[in-house]
Amino acid sequence: MKNTMKTIFNTTLAFVLALGLFTSCEKDEEGGEENNKEYVITDLGDGEKSIEGIINENITLESATKWILKGGVFVKSGSTLTIEEGTMISSDTDESTTEFLSVLQGGKINAVGTASKPIVFTSGNATQEPGQWGGIIVNGFGTLNTGATAEGEGGTGVYGGNDNDDNSGVMKYVRVEYAGKILGTDNELNGFSFNGVGSATVLEYLQAYKGSDDGFEFFGGASQIKYCVSTGNEDDSFDWTHGWAGKAQFLVVNQMGKGDRGFEGDNNGDDNTLQPFSNPTISNVTLIGYNDDGKNTGMRLREGTKGKIYNAIVTSFPKSGVRVSNEQTTSNMNDGSLLVSNSIIFDNGTNFKDCAPFESVNYTTPVSLNGYVGTEVTGAVDPSTKDSWFESATYIGAVKTGNDWTTGWTKL
Repeated sequence: MKNTMKTIFNTTLAFVLALGLFTSCEKDEEGGEENNKEYVITDLGDGEKSIEGIINENITLESATKWILKGGVFVKSGSTLTIEEGTMISSDTDESTTEFLSVLQGGKINAVGTASKPIVFTSGNATQEPGQWGGIIVNGFGTLNTGATAEGEGGTGVYGGNDNDDNSGVMKYVRVEYAGKILGTDNELNGFSFNGVGSATVLEYLQAYKGSDDGFEFFGGASQIKYCVSTGNEDDSFDWTHGWAGKAQFLVVNQMGKGDRGFEGDNNGDDNTLQPFSNPTISNVTLIGYNDDGKNTGMRLREGTKGKIYNAIVTSFPKSGVRVSNEQTTSNMNDGSLLVSNSIIFDNGTNFKDCAPFESVNYTTPVSLNGYVGTEVTGAVDPSTKDSWFESATYIGAVKTGNDWTTGWTKL
């Protein structure tokens, strides 16, 4: 694995920095008294600036500047990082470091783009490939079933607590490209990692594009997402574990030649019965698979997860459309605490594997799709009748013909 030891050293160093052991003293614009900043912004010329260290005050990254992340950049508790619409942020090309943006517990991000001016995080390499940097990590105070707190992979911060209503800020119209750097076994960064993130955090119109690991991963907490796209990510497109009890609506998976599972839903791999159970509610989904090695599954629900999934289209996965694994997960399915219903599962290797109770509450009649665009009205349920957080959407699938909410800000 390329530069593994250097990478692990540098991510560990980055977390040491997050503990406040690095201080940069800069003079103010008038040359007056020094102030204690734990981050450094360097003007590189030609409209570029780099940023490194720990953001320990409220700052704004302006769209007129092309920003470069150097190593792990952290947003400290009590500080807010604001990013203007249309801003481009790239990773540094130093292969001995791992670039990522981590919002620490108590810190906030305010990154609000638009459909015509999205905020883009991407690789700074001349030849862009999956896994060239670490992605965005948000650490909240939400509940976990692995203990009171946990340490994020790659030295990206501590997360967890007892506040599932925690607020880590806002991200809208944000695209993350070529992220998901793999540091070692079970030490992997994703496009977006939501670690113990609370429900007051606003997460809408997000795309994870061509990462080497998961597109979106949820570790506990109760984060809520809408209008999210996972494209060409090499592991799972959406992955949850350790007690995620959030909500999601309008999710698109387009594997585009790479990928493992569309959804991988877990509770806890060490003890499937640990509480709080993973128990998300999800509606209006389109999962498009790809026959990479014949092993891809649309939804793999396992390790004791609970949850309710409605209005999903699952197609083109060579192994299976929906699969339930292990005793505890099967028990959850049989007692109704795990449910996939009002969905269309078609043209997969096997549409339903080890989940016979789901067959009678779903459909296998093909839907006419243009890529991932297309829906079906027959058999749908209005998710707003299940929970008022959901928008009324009386159709199966994520993107209606004539109303493509992915246009303009996503990369295909």
